[in-house]
Amino acid sequence: MKKLVIICLVSLALFGCGEDKITKEFLVGDWRCKDNQYQRHNVGANEDLGDPVSSIEDTTTFRIINNELYQISKKTENTLIDLSKIDSTEDEVSDTYKTHIVNIIKAIDKDTFKTVLITEIKDINNDTNIINFRTKLETVCTRIK
Repeated sequence: MKKLVIICLVSLALFGCGEDKITKEFLVGDWRCKDNQYQRHNVGANEDLGDPVSSIEDTTTFRIINNELYQISKKTENTLIDLSKIDSTEDEVSDTYKTHIVNIIKAIDKDTFKTVLITEIKDINNDTNIINFRTKLETVCTRIK
């Protein structure tokens, strides 16, 4: 029994328990990504968004330059990636609408990660749980070996 406990503790120390945590080092390399975009008008808070309205496959590259993570682009300037801002929730209120934005990134396994960006827009006078417009962009990226 003691051996089993020691093996479990050593495994936990070596591999950790936060397998879905994304680091700069994890992202470095070339990735094949598939984006699925969903959207619906006048949708309930827990309603499914149905089938994707668009689906795109592309490749992307991440590199660390001067200790900062960048998404490398052949067409435009490289984009600085701040991982602390990717896993976030943000609420904005204007005179006419409320916006709720959720951004999530997580590792699926050592060679795959997923991002989800959900935006919900609700009329400022709407006190129901019906959301005027909801969009979700779901991206799954697999490391190119």
